[in-house]
Amino acid sequence: MALAKKVTPIRPTEGVNFGGLDMYAAGGGLPEGDYQLEFGTQMYQAKKQDGTIMGDARLGVMVTCSALDGNDPESGPRTQFYSMGKNAHKSFQPNPQTGKGLVAVPGGGAHTLNNSTNWAIFLKSLYDSGLPEGIFTNDLGVLDGIKVHMQSQPEPVERKQMRGRTGEAAQEEPMGSGMIAVVTEIKDDGKPWEAAGPTQKKVQTGLVGKIAAKAAKPVPAQANEEGVDEDAVRAAAVAGITAVLENEPNGTSKLKLRTGTFKAVSEAYDGDVATAVLETFFGNDEALNSVLGDLGYAVQAGMVKPQ
Repeated sequence: MALAKKVTPIRPTEGVNFGGLDMYAAGGGLPEGDYQLEFGTQMYQAKKQDGTIMGDARLGVMVTCSALDGNDPESGPRTQFYSMGKNAHKSFQPNPQTGKGLVAVPGGGAHTLNNSTNWAIFLKSLYDSGLPEGIFTNDLGVLDGIKVHMQSQPEPVERKQMRGRTGEAAQEEPMGSGMIAVVTEIKDDGKPWEAAGPTQKKVQTGLVGKIAAKAAKPVPAQANEEGVDEDAVRAAAVAGITAVLENEPNGTSKLKLRTGTFKAVSEAYDGDVATAVLETFFGNDEALNSVLGDLGYAVQAGMVKPQ
């Protein structure tokens, strides 16, 4: 009886941006219909219905698909595993803290993921269907709840040409399968990055200017042991975050808030202050909420929403 090949856990390091298509370099049995999706990164080893293990464990994304249009009502949510390739786990592993991202394996070697794998093809189908660039980087949580139309499509011609040869795509799916479940439409009412809560009072017009004027001073070089004036950094954070929320009164993604805040603070102060703001308040939700709470907002599952 063949035993499954053991994958030795490797200590991960920093997060990996696998949401951009430039991360991918050359190298499903789901009924067509409308689904709401949830995502998670994991190591996965496929099995046949009789329990027989198929191949080695692989790194990839498990997508839970809940039908929206009544198809297969008795079967419940279906899962689809999208592999990142047979060698991906040697350089990347699931984020152990969130299960929604990737972290680099020290000494792993590779800095990109193969663009012919099922996950790369699925991700491209999301972008082709209108997913905005920059919304998803290394946190799949921002996509949880997305509503889409999915259907199985033939694998790309270049993948077919690789069958029978050694390579990622040649071993991506069982020989003869040739079909991949992809997204062909993102529903207008199913874009979690645009989720808007109940109408709330907007951030007061002019608040940015008032706070910026109050905080517009150089950060003292020796304010404390770390050389940072904590009050000035907090004031800069409030000013930058408020600048973003004035244009997004119904909320935005945490990623977009982070990016917008860094830009606003960099323009009002400088890059060092902006970096201090990110390190101080965007390292965890508790720290960020300490500022957002004063503005009537809070972090909720990767989104920043009015309270």
